[in-house]
Amino acid sequence: MKIKKLLKKLNAHLDKKKEQEMQSAEGLSKVLKKLKRKEQKLQKQIKNESDAEEREFIEQELKIVHSQRKKGIQLLSDLRKKESK
Repeated sequence: MKIKKLLKKLNAHLDKKKEQEMQSAEGLSKVLKKLKRKEQKLQKQIKNESDAEEREFIEQELKIVHSQRKKGIQLLSDLRKKESK
């Protein structure tokens, strides 16, 4: 799955209006798992890449995926806290 598609899914979960529609932490959890796999894949690519420009590009993608995943994890924990109350 491409990064853009994963980020669109994550942004849909982060959007306040969509959050009310999608109270399911399960869907968000699936997207976060996919982002985690993508993050691991990018880390492997960085290790194997010898071209400096390509490595820098991959590192930028990794930073984006990591930050979006971090936001998603925070949202998931908030949703679970609300559900437990």
